[in-house]
Amino acid sequence: MSVSPVWNSSSRRVLFLFVLAGLTCSGPIARADDEAADTEFVATKAGAAKPAFLDKMIREAWDAASIKPSKDCTDEEYLRRAYLDVLGRIPTVEEATSFLHSKEKGKRAKLVEYLLKHEDFAKDFANQWTVILTGRKRQERMVLRGELTSWLRQQINADRPWNEIAFDLITAKGSNKENGAVNFPISHLEMEAVPLTSVTTRVFLGQQIQCTQCHDHPSNDWKQADFWGINAFYKGLKFREVRKPDASGAEVIDHLELTDEPTDAFASFDKRNGLMGVAFPRFLDGRKISQATDVDRRVELGKFITDPKNENFSQAFVNRMWGHFLGRGFVNPVDDFGAHNPASHPELLAALGKDFAASGHDIKTLIRWIMNSQAYHLSSMMTKGNEKDETLFSHMALKPMVPEQLFDSLLTATAAHKTEGAANLDRQRDQWLGQFVFAFGNDEGEEGTSFNGTIPQALMMMNGNLMERAVGGKPGSFLDDLKVRAVSQRKMAPPIFMVNNLFLAALSRYPTRGEMTAASAVLTSNPDTVYVLEDLFWALLNSNEFILNH
Repeated sequence: MSVSPVWNSSSRRVLFLFVLAGLTCSGPIARADDEAADTEFVATKAGAAKPAFLDKMIREAWDAASIKPSKDCTDEEYLRRAYLDVLGRIPTVEEATSFLHSKEKGKRAKLVEYLLKHEDFAKDFANQWTVILTGRKRQERMVLRGELTSWLRQQINADRPWNEIAFDLITAKGSNKENGAVNFPISHLEMEAVPLTSVTTRVFLGQQIQCTQCHDHPSNDWKQADFWGINAFYKGLKFREVRKPDASGAEVIDHLELTDEPTDAFASFDKRNGLMGVAFPRFLDGRKISQATDVDRRVELGKFITDPKNENFSQAFVNRMWGHFLGRGFVNPVDDFGAHNPASHPELLAALGKDFAASGHDIKTLIRWIMNSQAYHLSSMMTKGNEKDETLFSHMALKPMVPEQLFDSLLTATAAHKTEGAANLDRQRDQWLGQFVFAFGNDEGEEGTSFNGTIPQALMMMNGNLMERAVGGKPGSFLDDLKVRAVSQRKMAPPIFMVNNLFLAALSRYPTRGEMTAASAVLTSNPDTVYVLEDLFWALLNSNEFILNH
């Protein structure tokens, strides 16, 4: 490979992109030149791995369809997959080398335990569920998303079961500043709580009853009265603005206060025949409550939804978690249960839901089951026998990073937030996510939820301010630190050391022989080595391999 030393940065960046896209895997290079890792991933003894029926039922579905599953994924694939799914970011170089160099038996199960005890697990879970509960868009009303995220993080750190967390979200009241859970109902409290009715059943029960708001559903058993029967539980739910003087003495909104006022317990709605309908509080299974004004209707709704006997509640969470880790739920979309949209593995979903409820709705236990399952360990490389399979989990689905994962992974890889003059991290994060919501909403004005590689997205990644700061090699950045470490590693070949670390930082793996040969050739034939490293890092961070979770 001949490389001209006079190529500019843009030319090199394009070259690296084409090289990375065209190289075939020729095996990892020798790793003797790499630094010894000092990060210990084994933190605790692994818990109960999984119910015995889980793998058995998955295999039975493969056999019934005459499908042969893909091979197990490599340690590199599993490492990056696990970090993104549990911590919402890729591993650091130290974390990657610690796991990849380990020869300990059962290290994948032990990695799961390490991740579940990591402080970033609660952080990522809280961020995920803030998006699920309130969306990404900034609202005109004073919805304190940060307080909701903080509240969710506290619940996860305290190992509270899912049924208790859900109950507190459904019944939350008081100040949205002091009780972060209040921000969930307040964010949907308009139009007589119609949006709140819809999101509550979708999130906690997997039921899209909003289709029946105006008429009976044509393809399943839900009726218009079912929607308004749930809506009636929210009658009397009000919020008010609480104002306080700021530093200048001006009265400003300090927080919102949510209360349940005694009112008549019914919802009225227009039928398609022009008549007026009336619905009293009634749960989807037909259970009713007293019509007295002293009954806290939201508390009763919370009891109905989180009742241990309510299979829909447990199965909805199991399905959503399975979808998060495997790329697709047993029911897909994950919040659209019903006869019109049958589950791919109904018996398995029912069994997992039952065991999840029996575990006390323990979130970490469910995650252990999923991450230790055979399906989760499969490679994303399809075979001739399973390339058309979309529902039986015979190979791992390719999952684009969501915007939050992409932002946090860029910071993990590059330490851009630690460079001189870097903006406040929270503000930087808000600006980044705001770009995604603004640039990638669909025609209906809804929010984009993943980085799917469109041209506008690719251009924003390649040319955005965050990317330029990420690969600029400024003091405090990963590249700057790497250069310092390279000087101290005099006995090592600098190109090999640098390229190894760039691949580990961006892709959580070592380069193949072909990749090392190509990168080293560019490095050794260019006088401006620092800029070549920046260009290689830029190409790695803009590759499909970085954006996709395998």
